[in-house]
Amino acid sequence: MKFVQIAHAITKDDAASRQLLNMDSMLKELGYDTAMFAHKVDSRLADQVKSMEDFSAAAEDIIIYHMTTGTSFNKWVYNYPHKIVLFYHNITPAKFFFGNAWGSWWKCIKGRRELRKIAANSFFAWGASEYSRKELAALGMQHTEVMSIVVEPEKYTQYEPVPSMLDKYQDDVPTLLMVGRGVPHKKLDEAIAAVHWYKEHISPAIRLVLAGNIKSSYAKKLHRMVESFGLVDQVIFTGQISNEELCTWYRITDAVLSLSEHEGFCVPLVEGMIFDKPVFAYACSAVPETLGEAGVLLKDKSPEAIATVINNVLNDQDKLAQLADGRKKRLAAFSYDRLMEKFRQDIKTIIELKKQLS
Repeated sequence: MKFVQIAHAITKDDAASRQLLNMDSMLKELGYDTAMFAHKVDSRLADQVKSMEDFSAAAEDIIIYHMTTGTSFNKWVYNYPHKIVLFYHNITPAKFFFGNAWGSWWKCIKGRRELRKIAANSFFAWGASEYSRKELAALGMQHTEVMSIVVEPEKYTQYEPVPSMLDKYQDDVPTLLMVGRGVPHKKLDEAIAAVHWYKEHISPAIRLVLAGNIKSSYAKKLHRMVESFGLVDQVIFTGQISNEELCTWYRITDAVLSLSEHEGFCVPLVEGMIFDKPVFAYACSAVPETLGEAGVLLKDKSPEAIATVINNVLNDQDKLAQLADGRKKRLAAFSYDRLMEKFRQDIKTIIELKKQLS
């Protein structure tokens, strides 16, 4: 018996892909034979992940499918002749793409339909959060567990800061950092509006860094906003950046901000904790359970409310100390040893359930 993980696509820096790679390492650490396959494989990972064209597995092998959205590959999964294990990263509700990204809108609708079929062909499933696990249970799955995304703090220390960035941006200007895929439901536009309110009503000294690729149509809207608000010097669009650059921004920033309206886990919240930065996040989907007491949950997303809360907290030493204590406690819940022990128990359960299917 071996554990075979599969996915529609594997890329080097995608959170779902990193989870698959981390789980492969964890399975090897537990002494199991493993293999990884994907319909689309990043060339940088070709030595680790094979193409589905080369897929092979025996009936006794345990297949783990990482699902993120609707794809043509899902049909292969729900038609697989043996029941599988599902890792559900969550599917963004289609409504967030209506009218601005029709391709993504259809993928998400299709994904929700296919999730039902895949769940029916699964004997065990993980959700990346309790929020995601509840969706699986609602589909009638009897054996579901939460497995957090593996975020190892020590891995971030291997990236040296970029000196030129430190020289240019490590100053007295309060800096807010938003990290991730630039699509409409991440609400980068609301962050820009909040920075505009901050500049007009609190202080002209403010900076917003939008780290990551942004969907082109959405990027045009954001650039128009920045120009109309007179924020060209306050808002930085990084585009795709290296891990060294990303970790440098985390070191420079005064606070990490998330205004996203849907998250299945939200890795940047934990990354903010790792770099010991205050985190401000809109209280939606899996965000409250990921953040815990480590940051400030935002209920009101008006520009005034966002700017005011951030300013008040960053100038309140007692609150900052309280958040620092909360970050330490919350990070302990994501420790590798704790996740590994939970993973070990889940794998035992999976093996027992697989035997019952025979």
